[in-house]
Amino acid sequence: MDASGQTKRQLRVAGEPSAKRTKDSVQTKTRTETDLELLVFGADEEDASGRLFSKLGREQGSESPASSDNENDEDDDSDDNEDSGEAPLFFVDTERDQQQVESESEAESEDAPSEADEPAAWEDDDMQDATVALKSKARLRKLRTEEDEDNVSGDVYEERLRRQFEKINPVPKWAASDDSDRVGSDLLQTSAPLVSHTHVQLPSSSIDIARVRNANQAAVSQSAVQSVQFHPSASVLLTAGLDKTLRLFEVDGKENQKIQSIYFKDLPITSAQFIRGGHEIVASGRRGWYYAVDVEHASVTRINGVPGRPLKSLEFMRTSTDGDRMAFMGNAGQIHLVSTRTKQFVHTLPMNGVVRDVEFTNDGNYLWSTGLDNHVYQWDLRQNQCVSRWHDPTVFRPTCLAISQDATYYASGDHAGVVNIYDARAMREEAQDSTFFNVRPFKAVSNLTTAVHGLRFNHSAEILAVYSRKKKDQLKLVHLPSATVFSNWPGSNSHLGHVQCVDFSPMSGFMAVGNDAGKALLYRLQHYPTY
Repeated sequence: MDASGQTKRQLRVAGEPSAKRTKDSVQTKTRTETDLELLVFGADEEDASGRLFSKLGREQGSESPASSDNENDEDDDSDDNEDSGEAPLFFVDTERDQQQVESESEAESEDAPSEADEPAAWEDDDMQDATVALKSKARLRKLRTEEDEDNVSGDVYEERLRRQFEKINPVPKWAASDDSDRVGSDLLQTSAPLVSHTHVQLPSSSIDIARVRNANQAAVSQSAVQSVQFHPSASVLLTAGLDKTLRLFEVDGKENQKIQSIYFKDLPITSAQFIRGGHEIVASGRRGWYYAVDVEHASVTRINGVPGRPLKSLEFMRTSTDGDRMAFMGNAGQIHLVSTRTKQFVHTLPMNGVVRDVEFTNDGNYLWSTGLDNHVYQWDLRQNQCVSRWHDPTVFRPTCLAISQDATYYASGDHAGVVNIYDARAMREEAQDSTFFNVRPFKAVSNLTTAVHGLRFNHSAEILAVYSRKKKDQLKLVHLPSATVFSNWPGSNSHLGHVQCVDFSPMSGFMAVGNDAGKALLYRLQHYPTY
């Protein structure tokens, strides 16, 4: 073969791929069409992974696969070493985030027209010449407007892909740009609060209360409910009793689903309370040990009593929800303080008589205690010293003690069923002259006929719940500051049973009552809008 024939053959062979590429460029879908199809219909794992790694190579500045095949082995090895690291993935994410931040900053800095009015930044001229067969694939048939429609132009195909994508993924309401939804400039030109915090006083004549589904309806206790307490921040209620089981419920007033239950085989529970801001629960009983439950990690730890203090029973326990102390009442007027974090013994507070009840203040810095000698002690836990002590001759054998969260009121109950309510502000004025003085209540409530076993203030110190375990339906709600008992509740159809314990939710939206039938009755206080 002569030189001219060989040259013609080379030109013909070299010209064939060029013609083929020209023909394929018209029939092959553009990159925009392919990306839209991936967004709407998805892709196979192999196809998607292949596109991803090829795209990463191009964004890193590497050459196309066609050109890389023509290189020598040494160049292939060097490219593989560069692409084998973690740099491409990290680089792509960083670049994409930077582009997004830059685009957001540009949009905020200038008043640009809406996207509908803006012209397209780039238009593909081949879109009008391209033709897509909608019947060729099953996933493309949904783009047809008529059953017999098949071939459509590229720009029509792109528009239908956009409509299909917007149909599946509509624009959320928060992303819709509407000038009427913007915050008025008048609100931002003043320092006044945007939300009014006016508090409506609770009426003293009657209380608006409604019975809802029992808090432990999903898992009723097999014995009397000895403890009920709401979580200080979450909508969770704990119940515990002599059936050796601690239960947690999600409180909503409708379903009240059970979250978890923990069975202690060697501890009938008489007291269970949240500590450390609700991150932990301690449960005690008539045993020389108690249990600590880590709510976050779902772990249970047994603590063998108070170190260095051989107590046979730890049933009389009081804790501070947000403080770092908990107290165990012992014999001979001793109050043993234990750290809520380490569970180690801290100090013993001595009283002159038998201790009957103790109560922490809301901040956890002070502890109040009362005994059979009608003396009330106020202890400063930062110094472990008694800073004030007073005597009340009107009380007959005190049984329980309670302090409001704002330390405005404190109340004490006795064996005769009388609840004395004191104004702590007036007491502080008397305490300035002496550490020991006599006090008298500003109101005595005598609506119970048996010994008072428990007192509980709500969060705003507007309601005081008093109850007795001796008789059925012995629960009264006292309005403050009038110190009058609500006459409309409980009624003859309340059926409270023998009340064992009472607690209010953090914002007094709910009130829980545990009784001897193993039920945690739940009531909605309509005056308080939140949980």
